[in-house]
Amino acid sequence: MTAPAVILSHPQMGENIGAAARAMKNFGLSELRLIAPKCEWPNDRAQILASGAGDIIAATSLYPDAPAALSDFGLVLATTARGRDVVRDILTPAEAAARLREASRKGIRGAILFGGERAGLDNDEISLCDGLITIPTAPLPQVKSSELKMSSLNLGQAVLLLGYEWLKSADSTPASRTRRTIAVPAQRGDLIGLFEHLERELDAAHFFFPPEKKDSMVRNMRAMILRSGLTDQEARTIRGMIVALVRNKYRGKA
Repeated sequence: MTAPAVILSHPQMGENIGAAARAMKNFGLSELRLIAPKCEWPNDRAQILASGAGDIIAATSLYPDAPAALSDFGLVLATTARGRDVVRDILTPAEAAARLREASRKGIRGAILFGGERAGLDNDEISLCDGLITIPTAPLPQVKSSELKMSSLNLGQAVLLLGYEWLKSADSTPASRTRRTIAVPAQRGDLIGLFEHLERELDAAHFFFPPEKKDSMVRNMRAMILRSGLTDQEARTIRGMIVALVRNKYRGKA
């Protein structure tokens, strides 16, 4: 069973990266990716805080942005403490671990995306993910309103909690024989290509109106497509449909 990758977006401190790597080692996670880290890399503090997980630090790969880092995954879940303006499944850590494990059983590569310490994930990064993971936290004791909580966890703590849930979700159920032909889910790179293709043609057709709502419309459209769980063949078919529609629009015009 392939464990999910841990992807840290714009981490600021080497210490937190090291703590995340140590938490990964504790619970059987091994692949760490960094998106445009704010700190120097390689980082001595990360090595020190990793404490026994130096192999994870040494194998860490760097990416310039979320599309590049997520392109080869079939299921991506993002951690966030805040509500967003697009429709998404909101999962507890246990529910997220179960979904990732089920995906792994089907041969689908999964990843958990964590935001930076200061700002978390932005809406564009969220728009590339299949669901959100929200970690329940207690309300502040000195504040009456239950809406005010200590909802922000240290990066290493958040990785540890998700890693624990991943390991706990394992069971002893014997592997079952699967069908000979299994639909392969679209990889993130294929979906990003579909997003960009569709958005480019819709932009040319002046679909995004009024212009100030374009970003929100794009994020909601991406969420709608992600909820459909496209296979790789379906993603290619939709792109072919877009090409055919655009070609037919200009047929006979000179």
